[in-house]
Amino acid sequence: MTVRRISPDEAALWRRVRLLALATAPEAFSSRHSEWENRPLADFAAQIASNPVFLAFDGAEPVGSASWSRDTEQQTRGWLTSVFVAPSARGRGHALGLIAAALADAAAAGIREMRLEVGASNRAAQEIYARAGFSQVPAAEARGPSCGRCEIVLARALP
Repeated sequence: MTVRRISPDEAALWRRVRLLALATAPEAFSSRHSEWENRPLADFAAQIASNPVFLAFDGAEPVGSASWSRDTEQQTRGWLTSVFVAPSARGRGHALGLIAAALADAAAAGIREMRLEVGASNRAAQEIYARAGFSQVPAAEARGPSCGRCEIVLARALP
């Protein structure tokens, strides 16, 4: 397994993983497959240029992705987004590898706390995030970028 940050010129790789994620797990993302399926490759490249995107590879095949972005209000807080591993590649550590790579990159960029949103019914993701050191944020402090679409906000301090 290999995980690495990709550049905008690798947008076609991320497009494959992103569209698979939106098609196979629509309940896990705030975006919809129909919003992305006909976008030009330049839109995917622009997203990669604005926020770090990491891909997990099984050989040369991209099988998962994760991204993070800086909070618009608290500059030392980040948001982990778009975490996905293809069903055929699950159970081999790709998700934890993607999360670790994103967290290390964010810490190097000055992020001191990483947050994420997850659906209450997505127990498998919650377990992975718990293994990665995330814990639930009290409801009063839990406003995230999806503005209530996901029921749970998790957080983890970064070194």
